[in-house]
Amino acid sequence: MLDTPIAASTLVMLDSRHVEWTAAVSGGAPNGCSYTSDADWLPSASLAALSGVATAGECCALCWSETLCAASVFVGSDKTCFLKEDLTGGSIARPQHVSCVKKRGAAPSLVIKAQVPGDLLTDLERAGQIGNPLYEKNFLNDTLYQQHNWTYATHFGLPDAHLSTGGRIQLVFDGIKMGARIAVNGVPVGLANDQFARYRFQLFTQKHKLLRGAKANVLTVEFDPTIDCGGRFMACTGGWDWAPYTHTYQRGARIMSKGIWKGVYLAIDQPGGVAISHVVPQITYRGSYPTRALVDGAHAGFAVGVRVHLSAGLPTKGTLSLTPGWSVAGRQPGALAVSVAVDLPEGESNVTLHADADARAIKLWWAAGMGSQPLYNLTVSFSPEGSADAAPPVVVRALRRVGFRYFALVTGNDTDPAYVKEAASAEGTVSHGMYWRLNGAPVYAKGANMIPMEELEGRMSAEAHRRLVRSAAEGAFNTLRVWGGGMFLPDAWYDAADELGLMVYHDMQYAQAGHSPKAEPIQEAELRHVVRRLSAHPSIVIWDGCNECRVVMGSSTAVYASFVMTVVAQEDSSRAVWPSCPALGWTGGVRRLDATPTGKPLTTPPSGTAIETHGYYQHGGGFPAVNGGRSLNPFDPEMPLKLTPTPTGIHLPNVFASEFGAVVFSSFESMAPTLDPKHWSLHAGQPYDNCTGGFESLCRGENVMAERNYPGDNMIVSYFGPKADAYFNSSGERVFKKQLYQSMLSQALNVKAMIESRRARNELGVLVWQYNEIWPTGGWGSVEYGTPVEGQVIGGRWKPLQYMYKRSVFQDVMAVCGAGGQCYVRNDLPGRAFDGVVEISALEIASGGKRVLAKLQASLPAGPGATYFFNVNLTEISSATHILTALCHAPTGAPSGPAAVTAVGAAGVDGVYSFNELPLAPPSALALPTATVTATAATSPNSDGSVNISVRTDRTALYVTLTTLANGRFSDNAFALTGSAVLKFIPFGLLNLSQLTKSLRVEHLQQNL
Repeated sequence: MLDTPIAASTLVMLDSRHVEWTAAVSGGAPNGCSYTSDADWLPSASLAALSGVATAGECCALCWSETLCAASVFVGSDKTCFLKEDLTGGSIARPQHVSCVKKRGAAPSLVIKAQVPGDLLTDLERAGQIGNPLYEKNFLNDTLYQQHNWTYATHFGLPDAHLSTGGRIQLVFDGIKMGARIAVNGVPVGLANDQFARYRFQLFTQKHKLLRGAKANVLTVEFDPTIDCGGRFMACTGGWDWAPYTHTYQRGARIMSKGIWKGVYLAIDQPGGVAISHVVPQITYRGSYPTRALVDGAHAGFAVGVRVHLSAGLPTKGTLSLTPGWSVAGRQPGALAVSVAVDLPEGESNVTLHADADARAIKLWWAAGMGSQPLYNLTVSFSPEGSADAAPPVVVRALRRVGFRYFALVTGNDTDPAYVKEAASAEGTVSHGMYWRLNGAPVYAKGANMIPMEELEGRMSAEAHRRLVRSAAEGAFNTLRVWGGGMFLPDAWYDAADELGLMVYHDMQYAQAGHSPKAEPIQEAELRHVVRRLSAHPSIVIWDGCNECRVVMGSSTAVYASFVMTVVAQEDSSRAVWPSCPALGWTGGVRRLDATPTGKPLTTPPSGTAIETHGYYQHGGGFPAVNGGRSLNPFDPEMPLKLTPTPTGIHLPNVFASEFGAVVFSSFESMAPTLDPKHWSLHAGQPYDNCTGGFESLCRGENVMAERNYPGDNMIVSYFGPKADAYFNSSGERVFKKQLYQSMLSQALNVKAMIESRRARNELGVLVWQYNEIWPTGGWGSVEYGTPVEGQVIGGRWKPLQYMYKRSVFQDVMAVCGAGGQCYVRNDLPGRAFDGVVEISALEIASGGKRVLAKLQASLPAGPGATYFFNVNLTEISSATHILTALCHAPTGAPSGPAAVTAVGAAGVDGVYSFNELPLAPPSALALPTATVTATAATSPNSDGSVNISVRTDRTALYVTLTTLANGRFSDNAFALTGSAVLKFIPFGLLNLSQLTKSLRVEHLQQNL
């Protein structure tokens, strides 16, 4: 995955598209420890003190599992193992202590072909040295890649003209994961130990022995596990409660992959030239604070400041120019260009250029469902001052795309003009609530939390990232949060968010488990680089400091305000900033109206009203595993939903829910390729492990499903009724498919009910934990693992929950009914009223007949948070024999809004806003007829590339779910079916009709009880 590179006179790309790389192992094989009785080491400080260690051999193994451990000391009297990093004080005598010093044997001889960008594990798998790291327990067999040094090497040439004329050469790495030493022609260049930083090293012809010739020079990157990275790598590397847990650590933080995971290249300047390292647009709205939606051509316009970061090898003069990609009617494109003469010093400098974006010249950028997403180019160029005897100067250009929007993170009642007037000159946020405005329109934020798509960077795909964002937009999301324990994502992801209108709530990459910040130069450089790199993207609307770190001044977390977010605000004052996710807000340093930085110190309150929340999380249990527990702990599924009429609206106190969710597995198609067929079972068909240690347990045994994060037994039992333990440990294709269907439907019903409950309250943001999966496991996502390897769909196969988002719970207008016939219809259209029809019906399962219980001509004021509560009579409706449906649609002949919803249950209805299927009892309590359901794909595609799928049933079937190995999704899924219907398969990219036809399968609730 390549970032946008530095702009220079010449770029020599050194990724695997242009040069060949190898990876070679060095260092002796681990060979236990040398033991010395009655001995200890000075200094006395330890990396860690581990209790419950039975033997010196176990203590030795623990030292090998910690890459920074040089020796361990075992104290048998209290069964403690001390891991030692620093042995400079030497060995001392100490009774009842056993010194365990790492010992190595002969070094293996192994050189493999490598891929850059990529990672070592993927390279080893391609070379046949290891199996699929995600298969069974392969990820625990890490000696080859964790206990040795690995050196990546390539040969490169330099342009002859450069060696003749001189000029500066910079060796640039946009991303190196884990600690590495870099050398050119055997001469040390530098060290890298921060995955998220860009590294630039200047090369010199004589010092680095640079030679002519296509492959005359050697670049090496030696990965050494003893280089301390200070936690500056992806926090979920090596495990989270949805990612595979390794047993190897660096300073207590789990580790897994390593490699040159982004681009590497030479940026070469001609003599007197410069490089443009970053282009940072700062776009601010010129008008007063808007509380109504801005209108194209009739607003105050935007001021555009473009800060250009330049780097010169020598003092340089020239012309710096900015060419906006918009123009006013009647003027030529480029007429708004501005140029300034600059006199640049040697080294780093920056210059800010200014332009105007008049309302007549641009169109506003809107979130998905609110309008279009126009984007405009900004081109920056530097032309060095020439001389009569010099070659013609090379103009260096850099391009960025921007959008025009005004975003406000609102914490006060801005429907009150008095508040707006007072807040206009005030700092700090308040605690009325938390919601968003975009271009003046109030927004109901709906979406989920994005985790990395991969543990193995060598598998990452730009197209998979683009497809994942598109699935969010197609699932009726308008927001994605980039979670702080992962990574700053590839350019393709942010580009897609810009193009599709996904607002991004963006954590800095800090989390727990050894990944907290320190105010040191490398972390400052990291923060400045990533904010500059991403600053052009209009989709990013909020920067925040961290995941779940609760920033309190005067405590250890104050560093997030005083350092992390201070640096972020210095680099980007055009966006809202927030202390953490969740947070209580600010007491100073931001504008009260929109939470953009003022330049004053950022401070937080010691306590306050919870305006942003994380939870509730429905964890998994019932089976000993790395997450969850042996206790089953079933729960009340609350079907039907208990609803209480509650006043709602942006003028009332409100809450933003930025995390909540439920545990789920993935489909058989996704799970099966990572397991031996004899382990196709939620309990693997194996003896159970002994798992101890709490939230992140250590499991001892051979059970492969114990490593698949959470069990799902409690979810299934709560919705499908009691199951014997033997059921969960039964293995085979049929029973595994049944277990996985039950798991996915349980999650869908659980999260759907959570959102329906929250929309009955005054919550103006709902971001589900989580969106995607990082591997096939007991995770939390509504979209499966999305790397296109065996069994997986590019960007991720949709689970039933994702279809329910699309069909009802994430639609702007939706209706819900619950216990006692209590119903509501809610309008979250941003700043727009809803005038339409709400139809509540009862579907009799046995006959397939539908009876209308209520049909309302609803007229709701502008959303978000416009709710009307009403009742329907359910006295003749049995919860076992009926389900309810709620249909919201436009009046006959009227348009529905941005995009009409497609649902099998609303076929033939025009202008559908949403269609909701509402069972009044859990699956275990429904009286379902035995049904035979078939699904058949058409023999040729439609003109739009989709394929018709005909589904048919002889009796009513609920939660009919189609699955295929083909890349794509269905127009609807997990639906009730009476008779027959035609839906569409929508391919992700090129259609593979043969694969679709051969792998298409259908299942439904009754056959999976």
